[in-house]
Amino acid sequence: MTGRFRFWLILSFLLVFVAGGLVGFLTERFFIHRSFPPRREAPQFPSFEKWAQDLNLSPEQQKAIKEVFRRSDEKMRELRNRFHRELGEIREEIKKEIDAVLTAEQREKLQAMIQEHRQKREKERAPDRERYPERKRDYPR
Repeated sequence: MTGRFRFWLILSFLLVFVAGGLVGFLTERFFIHRSFPPRREAPQFPSFEKWAQDLNLSPEQQKAIKEVFRRSDEKMRELRNRFHRELGEIREEIKKEIDAVLTAEQREKLQAMIQEHRQKREKERAPDRERYPERKRDYPR
C-alpha cells in the first residue's frame, strides 16, 4: 500500500466516523428531544408565612391553623401506616395462594425472580432517595 493511499483511507474512515457522530447527535438533539416535552414541576402552593401575610391572619388564627395542620398530619400518617400494613397482608395472602399452586422447584424459581426484580429496582432508585421520605412541609408543625 502506498503512503498516499493509506493516508486517504485513514482520512476517509475518520470523516465517516465524525459524520456518523454528528448525525447521531443532531438526530437526538432535534428529533428525539422534541418528541418529549420537558417535564414541568407542579406549581407550589404558597408557604404558611405567605398565607398569614396575604390573609392578614392574627396570631390566634395562625395558631389554630397550625393545630389543624398538626392534627391532619397525624391522621394522614396513621392512614398511610394502616394502608401499608393492609397492603402487606394482601400481598402475603396472594403469595400463600400462589405458593399452594406451584411445585417446590417453581416456588424457588419464583423467589429468585422476585429477588432479582427487587435488586434491579434498588439499583434504579436514586442513591440519595429514601424509601418513604417524609414530605417536605412548608408550614410549621
